[in-house]
Amino acid sequence: MDSHVAMPPRAEYGVRLANDMMVILQDGGGVVSVLEDADSVLEHLSLTLSRRLTRQRVYVEAHGEAGRFHELRHRHGDLQSVVPCSVAQGAQLEEMVLALSGGAHG
Repeated sequence: MDSHVAMPPRAEYGVRLANDMMVILQDGGGVVSVLEDADSVLEHLSLTLSRRLTRQRVYVEAHGEAGRFHELRHRHGDLQSVVPCSVAQGAQLEEMVLALSGGAHG
């Protein structure tokens, strides 16, 4: 019986994009950052997204720093490492979010 209930993470965050390939989060700027609470955030995402985290890459945009991203590397929702994205990766992720939200004009 799978009756596991996850406590909400201490970090505040919003989901900007979630699909079969990736999840992009925005750090909410609370006392505890998503990077500091990455284990709990991944567990919460895995239980609350329509599909559990499997192969999706998870990116977090730092609070107040548009375009600065980190990747939460995981194995089926279990945190493996936190890796900063390059400036070029961050720009590409930001462009993707804007395009999908209707904010970019092509």
